[in-house]
Amino acid sequence: MAYVLLILASLIGIAVSVFYLRKSIINIREKNKAEPKAYKRASNYILTGLWYGYLLVFFAGLTINNLGNW
Repeated sequence: MAYVLLILASLIGIAVSVFYLRKSIINIREKNKAEPKAYKRASNYILTGLWYGYLLVFFAGLTINNLGNW
């Protein structure tokens, strides 16, 4: 039963991460319209991609690990 809850929690984590990634990309796109420096515009996307990439890999690994134990 505990594995089912962990799998469910990790799938919810993936869904929430994707939702907030999409929301962040939209916010960055709006914020970057007023930013004159190209490197700052690019760094916003890179840092956001790294953070949400880390979260997605974490939750995917958690899901795969718990599926293997089930």
